[in-house]
Amino acid sequence: MKKFFTIISLAIATIPAFAQQQEKCASMTVLQQQLQNVQLANRYQQSNAAASEWRANHPGEIRSSAPVLTIPVVVHVLYKNATQNISDQQIYSQIAILNQDYRRMNADTVNTPAMFDSIAADINVEFCLATLDPQGNPTNGITRTSTTGGLAFGFFSPFGEDAKFDSTGGKDAWPADRYLNIWVCELFPGLLGYAQFPGGAAATDGVVITYTAFGNIGTVTAPSLLGRTTTHEVGHWMGLYHIWGDDQDCTGTDSIADTPNADQASSSDCQVTRNSCSNEEAYWGSFDPNDMVQNYMDYSHDSCMNMFTNGQKARMYSFLYTDSLRLGLFTSNAGCNPVGISQQATFDQYFSLYPNPSDGIINVSYFGQWSSDMTVDVLDITGNVVGTTRVNTYSYQLDMSSYAAGMYTLRFTGEGGTAAKRIIIQ
Repeated sequence: MKKFFTIISLAIATIPAFAQQQEKCASMTVLQQQLQNVQLANRYQQSNAAASEWRANHPGEIRSSAPVLTIPVVVHVLYKNATQNISDQQIYSQIAILNQDYRRMNADTVNTPAMFDSIAADINVEFCLATLDPQGNPTNGITRTSTTGGLAFGFFSPFGEDAKFDSTGGKDAWPADRYLNIWVCELFPGLLGYAQFPGGAAATDGVVITYTAFGNIGTVTAPSLLGRTTTHEVGHWMGLYHIWGDDQDCTGTDSIADTPNADQASSSDCQVTRNSCSNEEAYWGSFDPNDMVQNYMDYSHDSCMNMFTNGQKARMYSFLYTDSLRLGLFTSNAGCNPVGISQQATFDQYFSLYPNPSDGIINVSYFGQWSSDMTVDVLDITGNVVGTTRVNTYSYQLDMSSYAAGMYTLRFTGEGGTAAKRIIIQ
């Protein structure tokens, strides 16, 4: 009970602060809170030291030919009502946005100013929904938890980390060295999301996003319509700070040379001519660039954000390759369900079948950008069509329990083309 009242008191005390600062992201607040714990403070210090040493020893890792790193994701949906229980398709839209933004395949790269275009980076990181849960069972990479809400008047907040534990109305994290945990819930009013920086505890590692700022369809509300809140928070999770350094003058720094100094967060649609500081890093020489309001780590509206920089890429890599939890993701056995993972993605990549092998009841998930209206043909091992079904939904079951044991091919024909997936019936 004492813990409950402590959390409520913290929530009440921070209402004016959030309102006054228009705080959209609580990642730095969470970091400062965790640094009060001596053990966690030491871990963060060690994490930053290891990343700094790695950057010094790997100056070439900003190259575009660096290996593509793929991160398995589990999305934990916490809902109090049907509206908050966001659809699979809304989740797919967010994973696709992460892949576009982190591979610099987003269509709005054309809006990057010429002065920044040469340093805008393909981060070479991709994201996919996990296909195996921690026990090795098939999953679509999504968990759903009906809840009465968090401890702050029914809202979830960063102060008690209540979204991250079964015991406080949330959902326990899946192992953080095998999955990037993303919780989607109703956050405290005005707060869009927060993340845990590298070096923190495994039980709370991951990203939390409010359900009205996740993806680009369904429950999203203006100005958070393009999924950039999650892009921003995953940037924190990889070790990036806000580009203005979280000081309300020109003395703050994000520790990255190629992001121009700014005196505060951008707070409007797209202040492209804003130039709030002249004390730039030596990287810029005598040139005084405008504020980089297009950077994902600013507070600009989603429609303005469109880039990371080479310096940010180097910093992200330094934590991905030194933090034990993040490094473990690249050898994770969680499986991978790609969603918009590359420009060369074929129609086949937008389908997930599980379990496989199967006893005959097959769960099908389609997460492509085209219509879900399509024909599903079942072909036997000789290539003959032995069954046909019409579907018009993104997630459904196929009943193949009457088919003899053996290998079959499911052929999906729709607006996106033709895809083929093999299935084994036991």
